[in-house]
Amino acid sequence: MDMHSRLGFMLAVFMFESVPLVLGSDTVPGKVSNLKTTGVTSSAFGLSWTAPTSSIPFTSYVIFIIKEGKCAQASFLRCSQNSTTHANANCPYQIFAGVYDTCHGVMSYNITAKLTSYTDYVVAVAAAYETTAGENSTITVKTQIGIPAPPTNIRLTAQNQSAILVEWDIPLHNAGPTWYNVTVLGATNRMSSIFIAQREYKVEGWKSSSYEVTDLLSSWRYMVSITASTNVGTSDRTTSQYVSTLPSAPGVVKNIHMKFVPNQYLAARLSWECPTEKIRNGRITSFTIIYTGNVSMTMTAGSYYPEDPCTAPHTAYLPVIPDGQYTVKVWANAEFQGNKSTMIFVADRNKMSYTPSISNTTVSTADSNSLIVASATCGSTIAILSVVVIALVLTRPRGVLPEKQLYGSLG
Repeated sequence: MDMHSRLGFMLAVFMFESVPLVLGSDTVPGKVSNLKTTGVTSSAFGLSWTAPTSSIPFTSYVIFIIKEGKCAQASFLRCSQNSTTHANANCPYQIFAGVYDTCHGVMSYNITAKLTSYTDYVVAVAAAYETTAGENSTITVKTQIGIPAPPTNIRLTAQNQSAILVEWDIPLHNAGPTWYNVTVLGATNRMSSIFIAQREYKVEGWKSSSYEVTDLLSSWRYMVSITASTNVGTSDRTTSQYVSTLPSAPGVVKNIHMKFVPNQYLAARLSWECPTEKIRNGRITSFTIIYTGNVSMTMTAGSYYPEDPCTAPHTAYLPVIPDGQYTVKVWANAEFQGNKSTMIFVADRNKMSYTPSISNTTVSTADSNSLIVASATCGSTIAILSVVVIALVLTRPRGVLPEKQLYGSLG
C-alpha cells in the first residue's frame, strides 16, 4: 500500500469516538490538549489546541467536522513538506490545510467552508505520525444564529366569505429561533389588480407553515407576502397569487327614496343605489322590488352581465293614488339574495301635482292590473308605468286654478 492510500485509509477510519487504526507502527502519538473554539459566527469558527507533550513523534494533525453523526469536513495539516496534498477520506469534503513549520506548542486553525448557521458540530482533532493517528480530542460547537432563507410556495385557500387559509413551505435550514411575517394585501377595489398592504401577523416557530386570516371582506381579492426573520435579520419576501373570498348576501341598497313626478299625477319615482362596494359581497346581477299598497307586486329590475357596474342610480316608476300608503322593499341579487331595504311612503295629495288638458271634462279609465315594464339599454333605469282605474270629472270655473279644481273633485 503506497503512502497516499495508507493516509486515505487512516482518515477513513478516524471518526468521533473511534479506535484509531495503527498501520506498521508500534508508536502512537500523544493526545492534543486544551482544544477550544474561537470566533464563532453563523458560518465559521476557529480552533486552538496544545500539541501533545509525549516523547512519541508526530508529523501531522487530522481534523474532522461532524454534523448529525456524519462527516461534513476533513482537514489534514502537515508539519513539514510532503508530496501528499490531500487525503482521500470517506468524507464528502476534504481540505489540505497546508504545511506548518512546526506542530508543537499552541496550534490554531480556522474552519470556514460549508458551515450552516445555528448548527451543532462535533470537532475531533488528533496528532498523527505517517499512518498512525493518536487519540482524538473532541469538542462541541454551535454556530451562531443566521439570516433565514425565505419561505416558498405560498398557497391561499378561501375558507368562507371572510377567511383565507395561508400555507407555505418552510426554509430547509433552521437558521435560529424564527418567526414569519405574514402580510395581507387587499385589492384597492373589489375587482382591482392593484393591492396594498392592510395588516401583518407574526407567526412564531421555524416549523410553522400555515395561518388563517379572518375578518376579511366577502368576494374581495387578497394576496399574501411572507418573510422569515430571526433576531439577526430578515429574508427576502415571497408573494402569493391572489384569491377571492367567497360571496355572501349583499348588504342593503343605499339612498332609497320616492319622489313625485311632475305631470305624472298617478306615478311616483323610486330610486336607489347599489350597496356600498365593500358590502356588495358578490356580483350583483339584478334587483328585486316588492311593492304593496292599493296594488301588490313583485318585480325584477335590471339584468347585468357579468355584474352591475354600479356607476349610476337606479330608477323605477310605481303607480300611486292620492293619500295611499305604500310599503316598498328593494334588495340586490348576487350569488345570494341581498338584505332588504324597506321604506313606507304616503302619497300626500297636497304634494302631488297635475296639469290637465284644456277641456271641461276629462275621463281616464284603464285596467288597474295593467303594467308596462321597460328596461333601459344600460339597465340603469327601469320604468314601470301603471294606470289605475280613475274617473276624473274636471270642471274649470273662472278664477279657479286647475290643481284646486282637481283636488275639489277628488275630495
